[in-house]
Amino acid sequence: MVFSICFCTLPPLAFLQKAPIRKSVAEGWIPVSVCASVNDLPLPAQEAAMSEKPEFSRPMALRRIGGQETAVTVEATEQECAAIARRLGLPKITLFRCRYLLKADRHSVVEAEGALAVHYTQTCVVSLENFEDVLAGAFSVRFVPSERFVEPDEPDLDAIDEIPYEGQDIDLGEAAVEQFALDLDPYPHAPEIDLPEGLVLSEEEAEKLLEEGEQDEKQNPFAALSRLKPGKA
Repeated sequence: MVFSICFCTLPPLAFLQKAPIRKSVAEGWIPVSVCASVNDLPLPAQEAAMSEKPEFSRPMALRRIGGQETAVTVEATEQECAAIARRLGLPKITLFRCRYLLKADRHSVVEAEGALAVHYTQTCVVSLENFEDVLAGAFSVRFVPSERFVEPDEPDLDAIDEIPYEGQDIDLGEAAVEQFALDLDPYPHAPEIDLPEGLVLSEEEAEKLLEEGEQDEKQNPFAALSRLKPGKA
């Protein structure tokens, strides 16, 4: 009898927080670059992913976006802020606002420059106490018709994130929530508290570890298997 072994190497935490969130399942949201597509999920999860309405949806009709820059601001209601907080596991969100500059080309591809402002509450991973925080930052995304969208084989952290859409509307609210999820600190801590040394890898350290792991596997394809043996880290 012949057994085949398949290894799957997940990216470091520094990269996971940059993984775009695209599809939902019944219990929450998952990064596309790490998980299977919606079509690969069990049927009940597929139905939930297709039918679930975003917590903060602000459709924008393509006919309102031309070749010149169009400015529009979207802001969540109190109820929508509470729903976004539940989705992202935050104690509270008191303000969620995003200002966009939109520009469409003749292929219905929309370039979007966003300025996001969020006032929210986090839980410190060290003291386990809640503290208030503010996020203000700019980002760029590209809305692409689903028939023209191509999922990249490997994530490119330097490329502009592309969001597929169907019909004649793009959802500015959901795009803002996705960006906020990417920007959240995976190890939130109050300003006066220092994280234990070695808990968080810098982006340079994470990239170095990833490169070393790839080199080890190229030199020895059974290296990953050896690390699974008792006593191996």
